[in-house]
Amino acid sequence: MTAKTADFLLDVHTEPFPARFVAPALEQLKARSAERLAGRIEHGEIAAYGTLRHLVLTVKAVAAKGSDKTERFKGPKEQAWRTPDGAYTPAAEGFARKHGLAAGDLCAEGGILYADVRTKGCGAAALFEMMIPELLKSLQFPKSMIWEASGFKFGRPIRAITALYGEKIVPVALAGLKSGRAVYGHPSHSKVSMPLKTPADHIKILREEMVLADPVERREYLLRQLAAAAQSAGGRPEWDEELVDETVFMTEHPTPVVGRLRPEHMPLPAALLKMVMQKQLKFFPVVGADGALQPAFIGVRDGLSSGNALVREGYQRVLEARFNDAAFFFGRDASATLASRLSSLERVTYQKALGSVAQKASRVAALAGRLGSELSRIVPVDEAVVAGAAKLVYADLVTDVVKEFPELQGHMGGVYARRDGLGDALAACVEQFYFPVGAGTALPSSTEACVVSLAGKLDSIAGCFAAGMIPTGSADPYALRRQALGVVRILLEKGLAVDLEAAVSQAVALQPISAAEPLKLAAQLLDFIWGRAASLFEEEGVRIDEVRSVRLGGLKDLSGARRRLDALRAVRRDPAFEPLAAAFKRASNILKQSKGLADAVIPDRTKLRHWSEIALYDALVEVEAAADQRLKHGDYEGALKILVAVKPHLDRFFDNVMVMIDDEGLKSQRLAVLGKLVRAFTRVADLSEIQASAP
Repeated sequence: MTAKTADFLLDVHTEPFPARFVAPALEQLKARSAERLAGRIEHGEIAAYGTLRHLVLTVKAVAAKGSDKTERFKGPKEQAWRTPDGAYTPAAEGFARKHGLAAGDLCAEGGILYADVRTKGCGAAALFEMMIPELLKSLQFPKSMIWEASGFKFGRPIRAITALYGEKIVPVALAGLKSGRAVYGHPSHSKVSMPLKTPADHIKILREEMVLADPVERREYLLRQLAAAAQSAGGRPEWDEELVDETVFMTEHPTPVVGRLRPEHMPLPAALLKMVMQKQLKFFPVVGADGALQPAFIGVRDGLSSGNALVREGYQRVLEARFNDAAFFFGRDASATLASRLSSLERVTYQKALGSVAQKASRVAALAGRLGSELSRIVPVDEAVVAGAAKLVYADLVTDVVKEFPELQGHMGGVYARRDGLGDALAACVEQFYFPVGAGTALPSSTEACVVSLAGKLDSIAGCFAAGMIPTGSADPYALRRQALGVVRILLEKGLAVDLEAAVSQAVALQPISAAEPLKLAAQLLDFIWGRAASLFEEEGVRIDEVRSVRLGGLKDLSGARRRLDALRAVRRDPAFEPLAAAFKRASNILKQSKGLADAVIPDRTKLRHWSEIALYDALVEVEAAADQRLKHGDYEGALKILVAVKPHLDRFFDNVMVMIDDEGLKSQRLAVLGKLVRAFTRVADLSEIQASAP
């Protein structure tokens, strides 16, 4: 770093942005400025912060002068450099002139002419003067505006540009404006600008003018104020992270205002009231220590004012109007039971190629019945509850409340099922049908609810794949990745031993579209689901080679695959393990070369000749019997430790015998012994997938 440095600041003051525009714009501002400064000038930390009215970039300790640099430009072939009499060709002269050089300054390497252009670094202020217009033009917004004669496009009209290098103004003319040192505070607090002497004073001046410019500081302030406001109302705020993030970027100085709910609205379902508050009006519900909704809410206004009583009154009027609408729809829904609405589902199209919602409900019911029957052999399952719930999971889609508030699908079904006297167990299945709704969110609480939820997700994935609506890249309009991850999480976190291979085959067979190759389609679905499982395992710190080692049979019992992974990772710490894996891989490769010959032969001890192959066979018989006992009790680690004991016998086998020999009878026996070895291990893990650890 050069001895003389100064900080740089750019503050683009605009008309208010929508909250969703701000964070992406700040990310772009930081990344693209870093790209433009790289290699051009020495500098310290680059940071971006801001609000709905300020996009701010700071660069610490910027050198007074940029770095000298040399850029190389590729030109014509060397043959085109000179004419036979030695004169420079027009092509060479034109190429040199383009880069400010004489033809004699060009150099040739590998038969190509190059122009090496050396430029001296310019002063920091001049560099930023050139960079700022390019930088602001490069920012992309969901929607841009043109508001002045030059036609400059930006997410919202720019009202002022503050640009300083140290104490000096960086002169910029853009969008009909000239940069300066003026800083504008919160519009409700101050109508005049404040002069900024140095970049270091920026956040402090804005804070004094009612603008918390740093989003981290603003978020912390918001959370403290919300907690204090909720406490004054006798409870605590119910956090919704999306709403918190949105509020941070739709305010510069968040000020909570506590309002009250009217008693006549409190009997409405709490989820309905919360949804109206959070999603429609951006209010925070207040809940008690037990999580029960209290008759209070918190709205957040921007800035401080003595008129909060009027603001509170306005918030309450708007909220009461929405609650009155919700009460009206809820009252209308009371005129019919969920079961009576099933016929209406026949008139609702699920997807053109996949029929009506009623047809989808029928498929889900059939698949849920199969899953429930399978699981009932292992754990208690109330199959009547599963059957009853599976018929009703889509019935709330034709209720007035869900038509008006689609976010409440499932939850309102549970409310109405309880109202219809169908019992808590069935109602919970309906209510939690769409669980989990996102990464890390709650799972269905009961085995019956898990079964119905799995059936719905598997039918959706199978239907979309059958109709050709398969996710590609980042495009996933039907949220199939989320649904597949939901399947994986339910099975793993609930420890349910469901044969997904069989379940997926049935889901494919139930679709109204006849797949030309149903086995291929089912395999495609299974690979898709396994991809979500593999990603989850990797996020938990499992190595990719370990994940691949349990892929065989992994979806016949996903929770078992996780236990096999745990066993493999535990045994892998043994120093003898990786040499065994290398020997196992050799055995596996030999079997692949045999093209299935080992599968057709049963190893016969009496037909083996060399003592080392007999010893390996005897060791396998012994460890297989002991491992079987461990596997019957799900002790994969114990089984694997027992199997590892064959390593010395396998080493001596490879040291003393050749497998691929001309004697077909003996070759087939030796292959059969190796096949027995591979089958013994692959019940836990395919060690041929294990890669040697880095030294």
